[in-house]
Amino acid sequence: MRSREMDVLPLRGLRFDCAGLARANGGKPPLVTAPPYDVISPAEHQDLLDASEHNIVRLTLGERPGDASGQENSYANRAALMRRWVDDGVLCRESEPCFYVYEIEYTVPGTSDRRRMFGFTGLGKLHPFEDGVVLRHEETFERTVEDRKRLLEATRTNLESIFLLYSDPEREIDEALVAAASGDPVVRVEAKPGETHAIYPVRDTRLTAAITEKMRSQRPLIADGHHRYTTSLVYHRDLVARGADVPGSGWRLMTFANLFSDGLSILATHRLLKLRDGADLTTALARLEERLDPGSDDDWDLTIETRTGSREFRIPDDVRAAHEGVRGTDYALLRDVVIGEWLRDWVDDSPNVAYYKAGTGETEAIRRGDGDILFRLRPVGREEFRSVSEGGEVFPHKTTYFYPKLWSGLVLWSLEDPLL
Repeated sequence: MRSREMDVLPLRGLRFDCAGLARANGGKPPLVTAPPYDVISPAEHQDLLDASEHNIVRLTLGERPGDASGQENSYANRAALMRRWVDDGVLCRESEPCFYVYEIEYTVPGTSDRRRMFGFTGLGKLHPFEDGVVLRHEETFERTVEDRKRLLEATRTNLESIFLLYSDPEREIDEALVAAASGDPVVRVEAKPGETHAIYPVRDTRLTAAITEKMRSQRPLIADGHHRYTTSLVYHRDLVARGADVPGSGWRLMTFANLFSDGLSILATHRLLKLRDGADLTTALARLEERLDPGSDDDWDLTIETRTGSREFRIPDDVRAAHEGVRGTDYALLRDVVIGEWLRDWVDDSPNVAYYKAGTGETEAIRRGDGDILFRLRPVGREEFRSVSEGGEVFPHKTTYFYPKLWSGLVLWSLEDPLL
């Protein structure tokens, strides 16, 4: 019988020998870390390649930006490069198993609000989603899972951690993590101006046991990494079916933080809609004004913005009441009702929608005429996020945007490393 508890374990992480690399680089620390693989543009990929011959993107994305099929990007080549880094001491294995406290100091995008988030990195046991232990809120795409699976098969290493959220309103785990983040971290990097990421090994057996015990009753929610988690599930299932033995295939490198921490930010993702060719914007806007209730500065569900102005609106109570669960959330009502029904005569069968995280160019895009109607929404609430996820439902594509993002290259984990 499968365990219904969330089991976590310390790990012997693989870490870059930053001090040794700095000595070999004339005293200047090389740039070996990077953003998560799935948010890096081809131009950013090239910049990271140029920055260091040891940057983690050489493993996560390969050495040819924008061309996953190229020979230089082959999974076997990336696996061979990783083995060479281990043999040459570029990547070093931790002397003993430990958790890592993960500390991020940052400014909330688009604001001057400074925050500090604490989490911990360790091994988490894999659970199929139907077990209801690890919860998801997004769908995955088969092509992406296949890409990550082939890389995992070749390297047998978790090159990046995934990000999960536990529910600890009393912040008991958080207090222990803050206390453990003392002294100098083993790694601290400036991910971007004003944003630092640091990890501190936790070798205190009492604290390790306390974290392990407190996590047993948790049902963590995947914040970022649905494709990588699903990849690990598929990889483990395939190995079991073949009778193959990879000791760590039933576990994964995970970083956990508190959904109710003040250090975690949930940002909105706005939608820029382009009407079909020949559609009249004025009549489309008139339809929306007929169906939506007027809003105010303090009371609104969505803002409708065009090149000539913007107005706040509320979704009528009777419309919301007619849709249960995730279908009654602002993001689903916008997709299914506002665009899918009320604007049906003005959009194509597959509406042309561009997605913008708050403050990432949506204002400039509407002014340039990249789209016709910009829908600004509020961020998903923490309780709403937990309720939908625990109900086994998934939000529409690109609903939640958690910040900060975990940085890649701080710690890796080989599946062939013995478990405790």
